[in-house]
Amino acid sequence: MTPSEIEPSKTDSSTRDEAIQSPYDRLLNRALQHVEAARSLLQFHLPFDVASNLKLQTLAPADTSFIDHNLRRRFADRLFSVEVSDEIVENLGLKNKFVHLLVLIDHKSTADPLTLIQMLGYIVRIWENAIENKRAITPIIPWVIYNGIRPWQSAKSLQELMPVPDARKQYVPGLELPILDIGRTADAALVGEPILQLTFTLLKYGREPNLEVPLRQVLRLLSKSLSDQQAKNWLDTIRIYIMSVNPALGEERINELASEFWPVKPEPGSIADQLIKKGEARGEVRGEARGEARGERSGEMRLIRTLQSILHVPLSSDDELVGKSLEELRSISESHQQQILNRS
Repeated sequence: MTPSEIEPSKTDSSTRDEAIQSPYDRLLNRALQHVEAARSLLQFHLPFDVASNLKLQTLAPADTSFIDHNLRRRFADRLFSVEVSDEIVENLGLKNKFVHLLVLIDHKSTADPLTLIQMLGYIVRIWENAIENKRAITPIIPWVIYNGIRPWQSAKSLQELMPVPDARKQYVPGLELPILDIGRTADAALVGEPILQLTFTLLKYGREPNLEVPLRQVLRLLSKSLSDQQAKNWLDTIRIYIMSVNPALGEERINELASEFWPVKPEPGSIADQLIKKGEARGEVRGEARGEARGERSGEMRLIRTLQSILHVPLSSDDELVGKSLEELRSISESHQQQILNRS
């Protein structure tokens, strides 16, 4: 595979956001859109024996638009292409210099034993797409970033998941997942460029009552590297994330902390109000563009999932919503909005 055969990412941020299942996923996905943050993540946190054989300066996002919609909805993803070292290419006689690095962003309160199967299905789909487009299949390095409340205790390899006698082990695929367990990683080890450190801090301490202390520290670090406009964009992300997972801190206090480092002001209205209005606007725009009830239903369903994300509750599936009338969908979204306003 040549560099020209590596497909650039075709999915815009709004498309990716629709596939993401939780505030945690949105936060890390946003951070990994910055190539320097992604490169820093791989350099310092991917297992050394893997990272040391990669030319991280060649890291680039790869296309995932061909992945089945239902598979994408199970978890947020980032797929990168990167060259392996010249020594590896020469020693193994490789015909191409690229591997795909698949980062599975998996945030659950308990480790999911089916993560291995989901990852294997994703890998196979990538290979099938390469074959369909007459491209060489490339190695794929899977990696799970985990932010569960409890330590990861589920199987990390298919052989663990499906124990077999030694005589049959050769027939079980050898997939094994390295796990970066952020909650159990020491603060001193969570290094990287500033946006990555911010992301780690929020993922590790976002639910904690003492969030204010590490948040101030990371904001101080960010203030040395971000312009006022860049800071404003990230502060919006920070506010939304914290209000989604830890509303006890309060939007007013978040703004006070931010004002210690940047002369930026949030948009009028609470974060909850802003998200509700944005969700309603998407529904209205889609409805007007299509000129039919189907557009309004689609917008209302997206609004419901946006509100559920704010409430940090499981998102409704298509099967749960598609059979409901527009009036029923509006009733659900109004109920969620009231819950958010009451909580705020």
